[in-house]
Amino acid sequence: MQQLQLTIDQDSQLLNDLVSTVRSPTLSRSAKLAEIGRILAHFDLPIEAPRIAGQLWSATELGKELGVSAQAIGRLANQHKLKRPAFGEYRLDQAVSSRKQVECYLYNRAGRDEITRLTRTNHHGNNYRSRQKPDPGPAPHNEIA
Repeated sequence: MQQLQLTIDQDSQLLNDLVSTVRSPTLSRSAKLAEIGRILAHFDLPIEAPRIAGQLWSATELGKELGVSAQAIGRLANQHKLKRPAFGEYRLDQAVSSRKQVECYLYNRAGRDEITRLTRTNHHGNNYRSRQKPDPGPAPHNEIA
């Protein structure tokens, strides 16, 4: 009986600590999260990782695989209205060139397959237009007579 009371008292104290930590006006967000993690570790709670229903690919990953730029993947997806739940999902990610969080679209298997199909159609079909300027040929010679 004493052991049960001791466990209840300890759990009660930990819960009080948890509430105090959450309500603390002086702790930073990261300090609160660290303390909350420390407190919850005493309760032996199973914490599951977020579930992802299948693999997701970024425009950069698809671009490398298909030999085009991430921007080309994004343009193609926008042109064909692929940025919707059937083809992937938006996630927050760290910007490459700064500390900002940015929203990016990650493609699921259906999105990857559709982007692959569209990219191959555009590269091998007659409707593919290169964004490069046409080659003007050799440079003219300026002869001085």
